[in-house]
Amino acid sequence: MVKLRGQVNVEMSVTADNVPVHCAYDELADITMLVPNSRNPNTHPQKQIELLAKIIKSQGWRAPITVSTRYGFVVRGHGRLLAAQLLGVGQVTCR
Repeated sequence: MVKLRGQVNVEMSVTADNVPVHCAYDELADITMLVPNSRNPNTHPQKQIELLAKIIKSQGWRAPITVSTRYGFVVRGHGRLLAAQLLGVGQVTCR
């Protein structure tokens, strides 16, 4: 599917590396291309990341990871990014 920046994809039965997608997103991004913001003040304990990974695996993506269009850093969703890395998925939903 061809997608232009700014369009919102909401389709039934979309998956990102066999994880169902239940949220609006702009693109499915390669996880290796996402850069966490080093100035993010929030920290996530390992137990929280493991729980979030379990939730994402069982319920699917409910919210996309927000990436800055200006700098390319993750703005919102650092915990989801860490959970996706723990799950070993290759793609995540981004906005």
